[in-house]
Amino acid sequence: MTKPPTIDQLVDHLQLEAHPEGGFFKETWRSELTLPSSALPGHPGLRNAGTSIIYLLPAGEVSALHRVRSDELWLHQLGDPLRLELCADSDGEFEERLVGPPPQGQLQALVPAGWWQTATPTEGPAGYSLVGCLVVPGFDFEDFEMLPAADHRNNS
Repeated sequence: MTKPPTIDQLVDHLQLEAHPEGGFFKETWRSELTLPSSALPGHPGLRNAGTSIIYLLPAGEVSALHRVRSDELWLHQLGDPLRLELCADSDGEFEERLVGPPPQGQLQALVPAGWWQTATPTEGPAGYSLVGCLVVPGFDFEDFEMLPAADHRNNS
């Protein structure tokens, strides 16, 4: 069996950068098709139809609690399964999804628009989770909200 690539190898080969919520990422696609705000309730301006990133989260790190105004589809790529926790309201009960290979995990998981989400890699031989995230309508930092670390999961 081939040994999985290391975190440093992935960061270098995929040309990943530090992500504000934790881990590393690279935008890999941004649709040239744009949608006007009149077609997108809750979005303050023109948006690309969709965007996609590669996201690497090393073991021991956490994707900070955040939400976006668009649907986000998480897709397992490589490494250990990723524990995704999501909630419609930051004060509510969190649901868990395991994004990873079957039969324990699911290859993809949807976070509905506006839902709070956080992610952690599960313990495993790779020491990281590598996923793809597809956002529709496309991601824009104006649509992104992250809670300060002190507020993270206070009510769970």
